[in-house]
Amino acid sequence: MNPDHNPNQDDAHNGPESLPEARLNAEDAEAVDRWMAGEPAENARDMRVAELFGLLNAESAISADSTLTDLAMLRVLRAMGSEVSVDAVAPPELAPLDAEALDAWLLAEGVSERVPAALRSRAARHEALADLVSDGVQPQVSADMVDRLMTRVAETPVAPAAEPQPEIAGRIRLADLMSIAAVLVVGVSVIWPMLTSMRDGHYRTISSARMAAAGNGMAAYAASYGALPQASASVGGDPWWEVGENPAHSNSANLFTLTRDGFVEIAQLASPTNPNAPTSSKAEDASDWASLEEVSYSYRNMFGGTNDAFNLTPTSALLADRSPVVPPSRRGEAARADANSRNFSGRGQHVLFGDGTVRWLTSPILENGDNIWLPGSVERDLVRDGRATLTGRETADGAEDAFLVP
Repeated sequence: MNPDHNPNQDDAHNGPESLPEARLNAEDAEAVDRWMAGEPAENARDMRVAELFGLLNAESAISADSTLTDLAMLRVLRAMGSEVSVDAVAPPELAPLDAEALDAWLLAEGVSERVPAALRSRAARHEALADLVSDGVQPQVSADMVDRLMTRVAETPVAPAAEPQPEIAGRIRLADLMSIAAVLVVGVSVIWPMLTSMRDGHYRTISSARMAAAGNGMAAYAASYGALPQASASVGGDPWWEVGENPAHSNSANLFTLTRDGFVEIAQLASPTNPNAPTSSKAEDASDWASLEEVSYSYRNMFGGTNDAFNLTPTSALLADRSPVVPPSRRGEAARADANSRNFSGRGQHVLFGDGTVRWLTSPILENGDNIWLPGSVERDLVRDGRATLTGRETADGAEDAFLVP
């Protein structure tokens, strides 16, 4: 017997706070590095690593109720044993400057540009990490998902402390992995909606500011020419959705006049939610966007109607997030007339009015009953299910009929 052996020390090391450090062996560590670098799987070990991390790649979001966190953590602790203390494991901590930058970023509503310069670079890294978490479709799973996961945790056999437990990837025990998975599930369910909402608010702020800048450009254009931006004398009956094909048959070419003539930068006409929108001119002689997918905002239809800026009223709708009716109509499909713009996943759209104000609307139907996506003639002929298909040749009924395309 070792004379220096102290049995009380053995007891002290049996608790969860004395678990050996989880460490990957060299081969597994190399496989993880290859996976993080995006390299293709070379062997069975790489495949197992990819499958393991694939479990955490939710393609549909996770919804949480107000008691989800407390309930899930209680069940985790209960499954691990009543002797487990939440104080036994020290929580990870941020470096002081990173913690200060995170607080400043949250106070700035998730906009790193608003954080003081001394902390801005650190806040930008927080923002980039939040974008990685919140990008994509928000996971939706069944309500009993957490219950089923906790049941699996509870049913996982835990070997006595004196016996080795099953290990995964070196010295990471199966029970440890299940506990980590449970915490990740709870963390994603709580943090995901917050980050998604923060990112959405950030994009809405940018979009509103850009649309206001476009309004200022329209005002300057009208002061110079006495009319709204127009590229050509378009007439009724001509197609207006041939974006990038023929400027004379593209209503978006009228809006493009603002950037072509230097009244606004092209970046001001790019929605932050449109990854296809160019933020710099590809050619000095460009007269339109290259395709419908590049257009972020729908502009007042200038075909067959008046372009007299002084005939508009303060409540006239001039510009909005891209119409959800035009793209399916070009494919010959009907679309719901009361749908919101897809720029913000159907939650609503920004609308620029004749008085220069930008408002966030959760319906395309204005207070006077006018639908900004349709001309009056189509609105009157809507089929019973509220769906409509445009032909690309419709015109507005008059100055008070908002018809924003494409």
